[in-house]
Amino acid sequence: MVAWLIRGLLALVVVGLGLLALGGRPPDEPAAATASITPTLDAPTSRPRATPEKFVERIISRIARETPAPYPTSTPLPVGIAIVNVVDFGYMPSVTRIHVGQTVVWQNGGRELHDVTGEDDWHSGPIEGNNEYRHTFGFEGSFGYRCTVHPDMRGTVIVTS
Repeated sequence: MVAWLIRGLLALVVVGLGLLALGGRPPDEPAAATASITPTLDAPTSRPRATPEKFVERIISRIARETPAPYPTSTPLPVGIAIVNVVDFGYMPSVTRIHVGQTVVWQNGGRELHDVTGEDDWHSGPIEGNNEYRHTFGFEGSFGYRCTVHPDMRGTVIVTS
């Protein structure tokens, strides 16, 4: 009961403050009274004027700079080589397209032991981390390969003329 009494008093105070704020405003003056007042200017104000010519700001740099040397990038591969990365139990890319006589390099950049075994009886042997295996393809065809250590790892080399 006391809580409701306190809430009621607070509501009355809020309504009373609202009415006081609205009632304390001066009444609006009629429009005729405002029309008879002429404004007086204390100081003349300048207005922007159009110029006869277009203004073009020319910025001239006086600092002589040399072109910085480019950041180092990877060394381009020799012509005729494609790289397959052995990464996280997969070959990237899994499909490699080359021409007859080109070489594919499998690079093992991880810690796990992998190998590359072709479906037509070519085998890399174990490729430990940070090592690579190279195989040159001499004729056209599609050559599938896999890792005998991890049977889910598969890839394909497509050789065209």
